[in-house]
Amino acid sequence: MRKLKRFLLIDDSKATTFFNKTIILKTEVVEEIAVAYNGKEALESLQSDSAPELIFLDLNMPVMNGWEFLDAYHHPSNPFQNSKIVIMLGVEIGKEERERLLSFSQVVEFRDKMLSKKVLEEIILKYFAQEVSSKL
Repeated sequence: MRKLKRFLLIDDSKATTFFNKTIILKTEVVEEIAVAYNGKEALESLQSDSAPELIFLDLNMPVMNGWEFLDAYHHPSNPFQNSKIVIMLGVEIGKEERERLLSFSQVVEFRDKMLSKKVLEEIILKYFAQEVSSKL
């Protein structure tokens, strides 16, 4: 099975990040899992490391929240705009917020904040079926 190169988890909750990273590791579909605890750390990571294929993004964080991250990430000067972004929601958001999020071409869907193996497998198969084999 060919593994994807890199995922990026952006969430200020260390417990959520630990849980989601554990779920991702169990699927054995990615070589590296990077972690950032706010949007600013994530942007710095993108400048110094390789671009992730998949970003899991929390919206409510200190320093630089998910909205601010998306604005900066979507900027034309950003060389890493090919990642697919899954918005991780801890609470329900309104129709206008959903529409605004989907206006960013990289945002592909919304999921509950805590991943499950099944949800992760669905995401991988939906967006990366050609890159990975059917080991899932």
